[in-house]
Amino acid sequence: MVTRNPANNPRLLKEQYELLKDSVAEFYAGKEIKALDVAVRIRTLVHDTDKSQALLSLLAANYRELDIYHKLPSGDAVFVVNQSFRLSGDGAVKIVRDDFSSIAYTLVSLERWWTEKYLIMGAVRSSKKQVVTDVANKDGGAHLASEVPIRHAAASEPPLILGRNENAVRPNLARGIVAQAGNEMLNYIERHFSLYIR
Repeated sequence: MVTRNPANNPRLLKEQYELLKDSVAEFYAGKEIKALDVAVRIRTLVHDTDKSQALLSLLAANYRELDIYHKLPSGDAVFVVNQSFRLSGDGAVKIVRDDFSSIAYTLVSLERWWTEKYLIMGAVRSSKKQVVTDVANKDGGAHLASEVPIRHAAASEPPLILGRNENAVRPNLARGIVAQAGNEMLNYIERHFSLYIR
């Protein structure tokens, strides 16, 4: 084993940013499967494990203190899905890409964004960290698991149907949240690490 050359870290960030940017755009263009790629990119950028460091930590030790756009969860609610959906005339449902202009958005630390309970479905409450790593580690982004946590099953096959007629769908909230988190992460990188992505 050899130690990575830190001089390569800016190039690695630029590559991860470009891959994330493409995957987020493709998700919102209708390729829901791209959420798997988005989950892997976010995991690479911000998730520390026993065996690996978050890429952003190699470029800025304080990366978890830097601000990121976040839709604040609603207090004591029993069911909260912080995603925007559009219903077309034929009854089809589309997840809408946020531009952060909604008053629901505020700037918080990346640490809070990553760890705060976000998806609320009764007693099942999941943070973006849990949703992203579940998609990456359970659904085939980086790993595939035969058993998944209840929180992931509830987010992937929620007890709601959106749309009308033959266009009614059971939205995969986990993948929608991953794409939303990817969109927020793009903005975070563009604001705090612009020097590396030019």
